[in-house]
Amino acid sequence: MYKTVWNKCQSSVCQLSFYSSSGIKLLSMTGFKVNDQYVITDDHILKIYKAVKVKIVFVKPDGYTENKSVEISMEELKRRIIKGIDKETTTFTAINIDFEEFKNIPSLKISNDKNNDIGNSIAVLGYQLDHDNLSIKTGIISSSFVNDDGLKCLQVESNINQGNSGSPLINTETGEVIGIIGQNLTSITQSHRKMKHIINNNLAILKKSQGVFNIEEIDPIQVLIANQNQIKYITNEIYKNATMSMGYALNISYVHDLFKEFIDAEISQSSMK
Repeated sequence: MYKTVWNKCQSSVCQLSFYSSSGIKLLSMTGFKVNDQYVITDDHILKIYKAVKVKIVFVKPDGYTENKSVEISMEELKRRIIKGIDKETTTFTAINIDFEEFKNIPSLKISNDKNNDIGNSIAVLGYQLDHDNLSIKTGIISSSFVNDDGLKCLQVESNINQGNSGSPLINTETGEVIGIIGQNLTSITQSHRKMKHIINNNLAILKKSQGVFNIEEIDPIQVLIANQNQIKYITNEIYKNATMSMGYALNISYVHDLFKEFIDAEISQSSMK
């Protein structure tokens, strides 16, 4: 069953790697091709502020040999994002990837079934952390719910890592996408954000008093600042490498709604020309 899912779906799943101006890889995420020329991924790509370029890679059936790739600037990536998505609530992004290199990359089919029964087996195809190999993870739908923003979500029992954000949640019986693994949907992300906010506030307060007084030629404020930066680093590393036995996915119906509106708008504009 899972071998069938891999053979049917792996060629449509890509890695998006973000690089700084000095060529350092800052972060990697997962995306998947739909509707012939679009990649769906998590909206966290809009929050990678130090990235200047992104590399989009699809791999061969062995999971690690590069099949096709394109490298573009972050400015071009942002220009290719489909407008009309409510960024305040919706946790995914759609990107136009109509590059010649990706012309023959197949698209995944988006499920039209609105009833995803609890207990159904699922598969998650994605990239873990900064690793460049695509992997498949197994699990089940353990629950469904509506979150605080009013979004319909699926809870899945499966091992989820940070790099899995943007991964397709696939119904193993049909091979169709029923959800998108979301980074901002997890409780660990909310806790990490709160911790960073506390540390950044502490640093801002300490820096106001930096250099005011010394004790035996040692500035105690600088010591405290260094301590806070160490805590911040450790917090980021724990978050980055955390593995969750439970993940959350946005219901794929929101992608349906986006493309329905987007395609209708394109048809209307074409008829007016």
